[in-house]
Amino acid sequence: MAPPSGRANGKDTMQGFGISAAAIFSTLLTLGATARAEVTEGGADVPAVSGRPMGKVAVRRGVQGPGGLFTARVLLLVNASEDKFGKPTSLAPDLFYAVSDTVQIGLLHTGPMGWQSRPGVGLCLTGTANGCPKIYDNVGVDFMYGLFYGDFHLSLHSSLFLLPISDPTGVMWAIGLAGKFHFTDTVALFFDPQVGVMLSHRDIYKERLFIPIELQFQATEAVSFKLLSGVTGQLSELGDTYEVPVGLGLIGNLNSHVDLGLRFSFDNLLGHVATGTSRTDVRSIGLLLILRG
Repeated sequence: MAPPSGRANGKDTMQGFGISAAAIFSTLLTLGATARAEVTEGGADVPAVSGRPMGKVAVRRGVQGPGGLFTARVLLLVNASEDKFGKPTSLAPDLFYAVSDTVQIGLLHTGPMGWQSRPGVGLCLTGTANGCPKIYDNVGVDFMYGLFYGDFHLSLHSSLFLLPISDPTGVMWAIGLAGKFHFTDTVALFFDPQVGVMLSHRDIYKERLFIPIELQFQATEAVSFKLLSGVTGQLSELGDTYEVPVGLGLIGNLNSHVDLGLRFSFDNLLGHVATGTSRTDVRSIGLLLILRG
């Protein structure tokens, strides 16, 4: 029996969106392989290495650190859903080291959605009786290579995840592009689309699409405000599985080595939901600590 026309149209739309996104990413990769702007200091461009003190005017910075920078991004993720507050709660540290101005490597405990990842990733603190599938069940390695610098930053972005580590082990290779459009000195759009390809147990784990998006505003020299959203879902059934979070984030710089941040998100406010399910029921809070050295 044919599915209802509304559902079919929604699935066709999302599948078309996924194909179009893949074509755009492929084109950008081709352009990036053949040309790259020079890194310049000052002027109208936004260089990879800012002349401002580290952590200040964060919206003007690119998507990866200058050579020699070590960054620890530690997230405390808390389920804020109705009747499930704190179940689960998890601690997810991400560690990054910029080998040069163009090459950055990392160790990840969040997923491709970054600080929009849901509670439960990393070290899950509340136990299996309170929402944790495992105490520790995901880890990944990360690689970024800078392609363009200026008012448009673009980096090749690839990660390899064990997700989950056990029962059975899922190995996912994520590939895409991280970038930032600088509209003005105080407004920028960050995006980090990736396609997750399963390399093991493909009968159980399926390919997924991840597109985190942040519209960033520089409120003061030390404080930035972000509108958070994006799309994630299983590629083969995107019309029935896509999720669209909507949230707000605030990050404040304390000194050149420390930032503190907070986000609140409706984890699937605009995505596909089952009949009778409230879009506002699934919520999460993220407390962020960034350490640099």
